[in-house]
Amino acid sequence: MNTLAIFGVDTVAGANLARSFSADYRVIGICDHNAPELPGCQLISGDDATAQPSRLLADLQPQRVIDASCVGDSPWNPQVSIGSEEQCERSAKLASACDAMDIPYVLLSSDAVLSGPWMFHEEGSECRCSSIIGQRLLNLEQTILQNANALVVRTHVFGWSLSAGQTGWVEDLLERMCQGQPCADLHKPGHATPIVASELAQILNRAFAENLNGLYHIAGAERVNRIQFARRLAQSFDVSWFGSAASGEHFTEAERKSFGFGETSLQTRMVRRELCVAMPTLTESMHQLREQQEIASISISGRPLSRAA
Repeated sequence: MNTLAIFGVDTVAGANLARSFSADYRVIGICDHNAPELPGCQLISGDDATAQPSRLLADLQPQRVIDASCVGDSPWNPQVSIGSEEQCERSAKLASACDAMDIPYVLLSSDAVLSGPWMFHEEGSECRCSSIIGQRLLNLEQTILQNANALVVRTHVFGWSLSAGQTGWVEDLLERMCQGQPCADLHKPGHATPIVASELAQILNRAFAENLNGLYHIAGAERVNRIQFARRLAQSFDVSWFGSAASGEHFTEAERKSFGFGETSLQTRMVRRELCVAMPTLTESMHQLREQQEIASISISGRPLSRAA
């Protein structure tokens, strides 16, 4: 069985990808702290694990590396850390080590490196986010794309948090909706094409089989804003919540140029053509999320979420 090393396994994307791939690969998850509970996966945590990637790769001998340490969650999550200077430096160092050892390397990047005014950005779009985080990630992408055996995937991933004792953005949204609490963070500008992590894993597996390299967009088939996403989430889990639509006229130019607050929907024609796959609808992604609820032991307001009939 081939070994797959996933860096950033403490993120939503990293943990859910590890769980999805564990049936077909020997998965080793690497993180700095807060290692999730992932049956069937070997976990390595501690600063030393990520500080010296060459030594670690030599010990693990993986057939492929996935790096979710820079972009491991939706940029709509107000609590998430995406594209910090330290994270990007570590990813560049890891990618260089993989290149030197001829190990295929996959970087998860963000749809939010792009911004409007146009919808459904192609890979070559020049409508780039001018924020510090956006520019840092774009520079990281360009550095990694110089390696012949590297795949950069721009996406907008969401899923359950699998780290012990931590509540993720999706769980927090459902909790607040169940309690009738304010969801002010949803009244922000921007549209995206979200995809649940398990659906992303299936498409990545096809990309691995075809030895895909270069820059590709992998995202959901539907363009939504935060309020629309939350409504679909509530509907999928039988939560009575509707939310009011945000008025675009109140958004400042500075807000629209911030990371994750612009038009970040992705055109996925290239990957669909290369792999002959369809991108999942948001309904399909929500269905997968609901199926995973019992496995992840997610409860809201002190009770397990009800399951669809």
